[in-house]
Amino acid sequence: MILKIKQMWQKFIDTPTFVFFKKHKKLFIAILNTIIVIILILIWFMMMFQPKNTASLATVNFEIVSGSSTKQIAKKLYEQDLIKSPLAFNLYAKIKGMDVKIKAGNYLISPSMSLKTILNMITSGDILKDEVKITIPEGSTLEKTAEIFEESGLVKKQEFLTKAKVENFKHEFKFLNNIPCEADLEGFLFPDTYFFQRGKLAESYISIMLKRFQSIYFEDVEDNNPMDLNTYEIVTLASIIEAEAKLEEERPIISGVFYNRLKKGMLLQSCATVEYALKEHKDVLYIKDLEVDSPYNTYKHPGLPPGPICMPGLSSIRAAKNPANVEYMYFVAQKHGAHLFSVTYEEHLRNKELIKKTERK
Repeated sequence: MILKIKQMWQKFIDTPTFVFFKKHKKLFIAILNTIIVIILILIWFMMMFQPKNTASLATVNFEIVSGSSTKQIAKKLYEQDLIKSPLAFNLYAKIKGMDVKIKAGNYLISPSMSLKTILNMITSGDILKDEVKITIPEGSTLEKTAEIFEESGLVKKQEFLTKAKVENFKHEFKFLNNIPCEADLEGFLFPDTYFFQRGKLAESYISIMLKRFQSIYFEDVEDNNPMDLNTYEIVTLASIIEAEAKLEEERPIISGVFYNRLKKGMLLQSCATVEYALKEHKDVLYIKDLEVDSPYNTYKHPGLPPGPICMPGLSSIRAAKNPANVEYMYFVAQKHGAHLFSVTYEEHLRNKELIKKTERK
C-alpha cells in the first residue's frame, strides 16, 4: 500500500504541471499573495461602503463650501461620524468620476446612510432649500429656545412651547418613556446649530432636535454613572452643571461635588436652580431669594430638582455621566468664572472670604 502511494506521488511530481509549478514557485506564491491582498482590499471596501451606524436616527446638517476638494469633504464627513473611511470615500468618488460633480450647499445626512447614498446625494444637489440657520446656545432654557424659533420666523413661541411636551413624542423616542407625561422637553432639545426648512410644523423641528440629543446621549458619550441615575436624572444634573460651570475643565469636578453631596444626602445648594425658580438671572442672590417657595430651590429641597433647568451641551452631559473622582463637597465662584473647591465647610468659608478680599482690591 505504502509502495503504491510512493509510486503515485512520484508520477505526480514528474508531471509537467508540477515541474512547471516547482520551477516557478516564487511566481505562483507572489500571485497567490496578490490575490489574497486584492480580496482583503475588496472586503475592506465593502465594509467601508456600509453605513457608519445603521441604527442611528440622527441627521446632521452637512455644509459643503464652494471650492471644497473631495479630500476635504471626506475628512469633514469622517470627523462628523458620517462615514467609516475618508480614503474609501475619496477613492470611490474619483473612480466613479463623481469628485468633479459634487455641489456646494447644505445637506441633511445621517450616519445610517451608505457611502454611495451620501455621494449620490451631494452630487445630485439634493440640498436643503429655503432654509433658516438658527443656533441654540448651550444653557438655553426651553422658553429661550422657543423665542429663538419665533425670532427666526419658523414658528410662534407659544406654539413651540405647547408642542414641546414629553407626551407628544413618547411614541417616537423610547428614552422619553420613563419621564413624566406632563413634563416638558426642557433639557432634551440639544443645543446646536441647525438648518431648518421653512413651513414645517413645530413637531418637525422638535423631532430633529430630539434625534440630535438621542445621538449625542446614547452614541457619543460613555457612561460611568456611579449612582445609577436614570436618563431624566442625568440630564437634570447635566443642566445644573451647564448653568454653574464656566470653564470646560471644571465641569467634571463640579459634577463630582454634586455626586458627593447626593451620596451624603446633603442639599445641592445650587444658585442656578434658584435662578430658574425665580425665572431671572442675578449676579448676587440674597437670603430672601434663597427662600423662594419652589421644588427647584435646592437650598430648601434635598436631591435633584424635579427636572432639567436648561439645555445642557455635550461637555456637561459627559461630566454628568462621568464625574471626577474628587473629595470636594463645596465650591464657590470667582469673578473671572473659575471656582475654588474645598472638602470641609471651614475651607469653604475661608475661600469665600479670600474671594471677597481679592475682589475688593
